[in-house]
Amino acid sequence: MARPVDMESKRNRTDTGQTLLLKLRDATLLAPSTYREAATAGGGNRVAFIVVLTAALGFGIATFLGSLLAGSPITGFLVGIILEPLVTLIAWIGGSTLAWAIGARMATGGDRTRGFWPVARALAFAQAPNLLGVLVALPAPYRGGVWLIARMWLLLSTSTALREALGLSGARWFVTLVFSAAAYAALLVGSFRLLAVFGISNVTSLSGGLGW
Repeated sequence: MARPVDMESKRNRTDTGQTLLLKLRDATLLAPSTYREAATAGGGNRVAFIVVLTAALGFGIATFLGSLLAGSPITGFLVGIILEPLVTLIAWIGGSTLAWAIGARMATGGDRTRGFWPVARALAFAQAPNLLGVLVALPAPYRGGVWLIARMWLLLSTSTALREALGLSGARWFVTLVFSAAAYAALLVGSFRLLAVFGISNVTSLSGGLGW
């Protein structure tokens, strides 16, 4: 028979998991309060890492399924389930760093003193649309459209996160968004282009794995 303490611990873990799923849902739906809460209370930096890695599994699973159907399950697991989330983590850190370095200096009032991690936590939840990447596993005629929708949605969630975390608007918001998105994309593409030298390619994070 389970001890009361064990039951309580299991219940708390279940509640935490359900809360995280609800937050991912709200972040995907661009709910401003989710990004605002992440930038203030947020649940801690550990949650931010979990969110980024979990969301990255959207594209990662699609990569794995593609490799599985091609008869390369081990490669698919390595690239999709391990490398794709790790590279996304690097891109998130890089994009968040530039967003904080530029945005905090453009912010007004108390937002000018906003630290790095509140901005990074908000941008972690902006990764939620990456979950849509699993749909890139659909047949070829639909992959490109799904990939484009997921990436445009990511841009929208990033813009919402920056607005809520740093109180930016107008030109300040636009400049920060452009530089943050550019850093994220450059790190994502650059990392996978580097891995391509070692024969690791066809990842769905890059153009839905279509090689565009």
